Amino acid sequence: MQSAQVLIQRNLQRARYSLPFFDPGLRDLITLIPPLLSEGSPSVGIYGRPGCSAREYKLLAGYLGRKPAIIADRLPDRVLIESLIALPMPSLAGRHSTSLMLVCLLRDEDYGEEVRAKIASVAQVFEKIGTPLTGVVGTGPLGQLLVYDIMRTGIVLAGKHPVTNKNAASDACIYIGGLPGIITEMHEPARRREWNPFSHYLDNQTAEFIRKKDYPSALSAPSANPFIIPYLHMLHHHEEHMDRGQIEKMRMSLLGLFSSFPPTREFMQGLRAAWKMDSVPEDFRGLDFTGALRLRKWIVPLERDELPVFSWPPSMSFELDRLDLVQERRNWGIAQTREFRHAHAWVVLTWAALAGLAGRATRITAPRELHMKPSARNILLEGIDALLLGKDSLIPQDHLQGAIHLKEGRFFFSSGPFAILEKGNKHCIELFETIKKKALLDDINLGKDRKKE
Repeated sequence: MQSAQVLIQRNLQRARYSLPFFDPGLRDLITLIPPLLSEGSPSVGIYGRPGCSAREYKLLAGYLGRKPAIIADRLPDRVLIESLIALPMPSLAGRHSTSLMLVCLLRDEDYGEEVRAKIASVAQVFEKIGTPLTGVVGTGPLGQLLVYDIMRTGIVLAGKHPVTNKNAASDACIYIGGLPGIITEMHEPARRREWNPFSHYLDNQTAEFIRKKDYPSALSAPSANPFIIPYLHMLHHHEEHMDRGQIEKMRMSLLGLFSSFPPTREFMQGLRAAWKMDSVPEDFRGLDFTGALRLRKWIVPLERDELPVFSWPPSMSFELDRLDLVQERRNWGIAQTREFRHAHAWVVLTWAALAGLAGRATRITAPRELHMKPSARNILLEGIDALLLGKDSLIPQDHLQGAIHLKEGRFFFSSGPFAILEKGNKHCIELFETIKKKALLDDINLGKDRKKE
């Protein structure tokens, strides 16, 4: 049985690879997650931890903008969580190039929905500082990949410390699942709220090596950053087989994902120099849309009916001052970019918003005959917000013009009519004045009738 002191030291060793590198505001908020869970009603207590300290109470008041509904230095009324672990991850959507996954190991599965709802409220606080947060809730044991991530980079915020040996479980530690030398099991990953070609490529590589039973669970390597360790074996494999295409894609994906992530920024600078890729930008969000999309198509080619989008949620760096909807032959497009054309105007305008080209300061114009609403820009941005809040389809006011579906962070157009009748969480995009269009058609028909007379 391992002593509590040894477990605490291991947790500190894992934390020192990430917490010191984060922005102070983000670092403070991460440490405030336990009191955020305990605050308010329902209160979610964590094993062995008071609701909050006097210092945390003051910080909570600042972030919440109100008096926290919690008593400092008081044990919680109900303990629902045995162990609370944070997993920092690189993110192209996060303001600090960081996202968080919370792993909550429960005392009883019956508390699952209650804890998930509480995590959703904590995620709203993190959204204010631009950091995506998701949660994994259960009683364990966890999947091998998740156990591997926890034992390399997981930070125990409160409760019991993780162990991978059933016999080691005690009052100080909790069994989270086994960790074999070679990971062989594929588990459904926690649903992410974002997508980018770098993560997609690396995730696919991970899945392929696990299928081949060639994915070692090394927890450390000489002079290697723990966030990068899982990919070093894959890269070495491709180098041994002189697979230049995969070598280039893996190097580019690692640079694209981890160069701006604070805990790995310095380490990736060394790799960039070693790989002689100094011309590659440190932050790919600085690319223009055309360059970013070309890179995305090389790493992850577009599938049939997929809309050309670099990442989701869209990068604010692509936003244009002006978007002019134009028609060329039978297709609609945006005058400022030739990356996408489509038969339906609503699809092109919606794509521009999904791709990040249309933002809050963008002026959008369209031919008068379309009778586009003056609020079209806000309508498009409301569609983005709806997708971020859980909708998975966008449908037009004309139900004969198909739909756009969100599938694992990527967007696909479906030409089938009446998508509103299909299953799913849908949001309607009404960009054009239907009454005016109907009146125009009536005038046309009336003119035809007069000619017949």
